[in-house]
Amino acid sequence: MQTTLESPRLRRWAIVGSLTSCVGTSLSVIFIIGILLPDISDEMDLSPLAQGMLGSSVLIANLIFCIPANLITSKFRPWRMVTLLFLGVGGSALLQSWSPVLAALFVGRVGAGLFFTSTQSPRALIIQQWIPRHRISFTNGLSFAGIDLIMGLAFLVTPQFQELAGGWRETFFIWSMISFGLTIVWMIVGGERVTEEYAARTRSETSSPLNALRNYKQLWIMGMGMGGSMAAQAGFQNFWPTLAEDELGLSRAFAGLALGATTFAAAPTDFLANSIPTLIRRRTLVLMVCAVLSIISLTGMVYATSSPVVLALAVIKGFSFAFFPVLMIMVFLIPGIKPREIGIGMSFMETSIWGGSAIGPILVGGLQQLTDNLQTALLVSGFLPVLLIVSAAWLSIRDRSPAPPLAEAPTVVSMPHTAVAPTPSPEPRPRLSTRKSK
Repeated sequence: MQTTLESPRLRRWAIVGSLTSCVGTSLSVIFIIGILLPDISDEMDLSPLAQGMLGSSVLIANLIFCIPANLITSKFRPWRMVTLLFLGVGGSALLQSWSPVLAALFVGRVGAGLFFTSTQSPRALIIQQWIPRHRISFTNGLSFAGIDLIMGLAFLVTPQFQELAGGWRETFFIWSMISFGLTIVWMIVGGERVTEEYAARTRSETSSPLNALRNYKQLWIMGMGMGGSMAAQAGFQNFWPTLAEDELGLSRAFAGLALGATTFAAAPTDFLANSIPTLIRRRTLVLMVCAVLSIISLTGMVYATSSPVVLALAVIKGFSFAFFPVLMIMVFLIPGIKPREIGIGMSFMETSIWGGSAIGPILVGGLQQLTDNLQTALLVSGFLPVLLIVSAAWLSIRDRSPAPPLAEAPTVVSMPHTAVAPTPSPEPRPRLSTRKSK
């Protein structure tokens, strides 16, 4: 057991980089379905509702199993568990490339989601082992930005892969090989490092963390805002490429470029939202602004046919994603929340992410089947970020009353951007929106 809190700098950043690459690739395997869906639908003759269910299948499974799966995986050695789970993601992508029938495709997507969501707890343990506390905030920002860039690149290259390889099956095969390759790199550079401080904090985790869901209503309020926003984003991401190609006169390659522009714009925004003091002191206001930007961009892209206008709206949509890291970090700032309760709080937020992301495509697909108009269906879903405005206003009202001091919290990795969240200081802070991340 090591006594120092410092870890070798080169090894430390190699682990963070490798872990971020695996996370970004795993999320890409899950979310490129929107680009491939037109060809999958043509081959398997899928109805709009079936398309929505295919897009949501992985997310529904994660919604159900996120918290129990992470409670289980947290009991095993984290490096080995992360390795096995990332190999499972690659295997699930391989299954999707082979799937001769729709049922096999469903199994592959559900498997990818379950394997990925189960990595949250072991990834959190690895980050705590290797990253000094005073560097957690910086690592958090870089991880969010890195994952956004990887996913943006995935949206850009997936149409090219599809064109060069000859179909959606071959595209999934390419992504499975990328996933396996990055997992092998992780197996080489990854590892565990247990310090005395880490071991002491682990031994002190004795009480049940599930009480957080009963004791802290803020979690439910934040989950409502996260779920509504993610429902709008997922429904749009699943069906907008089809709308762009069939009704707006935009090519599939350009649709991938627009989705990529969104994630590229989100990368620096996610980092700055938790780095600029003015924004840190006004978190609930940031959430409201993000909701407004999201509504403007989503509804605008439903009707925009001009390529420059679409790209501009896609960039605005990327700016609106600052709500994601802000909400995840606010879990740490709930007055009186205990260390292990923070872990359950993060899992609950991830459950809200998967829940909203599951509802979105089903809602859009169902509305399209009901109205026979995909534009109308996407327009309705584009107003779901209103729930984020309600959530932010509710948090702001609750935030005005005095709060007890915060408990010392462990560092935890957050998701579906899946990054490292900072450890707050134990001093009392009466207002959620005025806490600074360290």
